[in-house]
Amino acid sequence: MAYRELPIIDAPSQAFTTTLSGRRCDFVVNYSTWDNRWSFDLDVDGVRVLSGRRIVLGVDLLAPFGLGIGSLIAAPWGDQEVEPGRTELPSGRVRLFHYDAAEVAA
Repeated sequence: MAYRELPIIDAPSQAFTTTLSGRRCDFVVNYSTWDNRWSFDLDVDGVRVLSGRRIVLGVDLLAPFGLGIGSLIAAPWGDQEVEPGRTELPSGRVRLFHYDAAEVAA
């Protein structure tokens, strides 16, 4: 199954646009110092579909919402099991991977 990584830069608030499963997706990713976690807002084709979705390990962050844009999964990268804290996402110790909707259905 092919996947692609959605890069997170070393900034506590960031926005980027990408195409997922042929649809325009606008992400706003924020880090909360209060709970030491990252979350994201997502617009699909210009419509807000998610707000404040926490980034947690090992679950499809999009599946419960039936958006038809595939799967988004945060996973540790390397030998250590780490949580997606302030430095882990930007450093690549935790990474966000997208799997296309057609691949997930197969």
